[in-house]
Amino acid sequence: MKKQISAVLALVLAASLCLGLAPTSAAAPAIALEIDGRAVASDAAPVVKGGRTLVPVRVITETLGASVSWNQSSKRVTVETAGYTVVFTIGSKNYTVNGASKTLDTPPEISNNRTLIPIRALAESIGAEVNYDAAANKATVNYFTGLKGSVKISGSTTLLPIMQAAADELVKANSGLSIAVAGGGSGAGINDTRDGANNVGMSSRELTADEKATLTPIAVAGDGIAIIVHPSNPVSSLTKEQAAGIFSGEIKNWRDVGGNNAPIFVQTRETGSGTLSTLEEMLLDKNPVVGTATPFTSSALIKQAVAKSENAVGFDSVGFVDSTVKAVALDGASPGEQTVKDGSYPLSRSLYVLTKGRAEGLGARLIDYLRTTGVQNNIVKKEGYISIY
Repeated sequence: MKKQISAVLALVLAASLCLGLAPTSAAAPAIALEIDGRAVASDAAPVVKGGRTLVPVRVITETLGASVSWNQSSKRVTVETAGYTVVFTIGSKNYTVNGASKTLDTPPEISNNRTLIPIRALAESIGAEVNYDAAANKATVNYFTGLKGSVKISGSTTLLPIMQAAADELVKANSGLSIAVAGGGSGAGINDTRDGANNVGMSSRELTADEKATLTPIAVAGDGIAIIVHPSNPVSSLTKEQAAGIFSGEIKNWRDVGGNNAPIFVQTRETGSGTLSTLEEMLLDKNPVVGTATPFTSSALIKQAVAKSENAVGFDSVGFVDSTVKAVALDGASPGEQTVKDGSYPLSRSLYVLTKGRAEGLGARLIDYLRTTGVQNNIVKKEGYISIY
């Protein structure tokens, strides 16, 4: 009898480990989770059910740059990356990947107010590699490592600092990967993406209905268009109406808005700039900036121009504002993280990456990387922009 019991226990243990998973027991240590070489912490530990590891959906998805939505009535959780849409139903072994039906060994569940999904099913659905180290009781996912090939990116100079920093990090982690990043403005990025001249475009403005017919925009950061003046300018606040008057050319002297008796020198961005078109739409009711304004071809150049002239005024992304210029408040709200997120700053906007149709391949992987919590916290915020989380 003892030999039979021992044999049964051995079979149970072997079955639990055959898929690289730890056996379930009250005394079993929690499974560690590692994504691209980094330990992932969670307030709800992964669990093993039916020989499969289930993990909290938000922990895994935010680390992989995916978004998550929940439908209470259907009990469905939708995980969306740049290239894939994966839909799970709580308690059901049926799920879909980009609309194609698949079958699970173990259904997702809700435990302690956390939605748990099978990590292998999700990871492999989006092209990630999953392994389990039985000796270390650790599940590993590789998604942003082991990448090979080349990616070409072009467009908005506003988004350029974020993209370049993220590209540098990815290339550093992948010796077989090359990423070329160029500016040129939102118009160039949109045209290049439409014409197939890049893998990923960048835009600091909303796409038109016609553009959305062929292009797919994905938000990767928040931003505010700051009205900037020279640090010595006594004007620190304007109404939206006053700012509109300045950039339309109706207000020509600083004394008319509480400043010195001096002419206002308006600086602007070049035609095709997403920042310019957004300012004209949000501030000037789609009317153009005054024709006497001096145009500049990048966010850095317009900031430098304002920094050199005591009577100049311009506009720039909050990510470019530093001590060389002063951002004035609009309608009592200064451009910043909270005012952009809650919409109280009048010139708040999103920054987008673009693909022709749905993203795929290395372009999709790059977009997912931009949306990870790591990039959002360590690059987007560090560069002065607003996290999407």
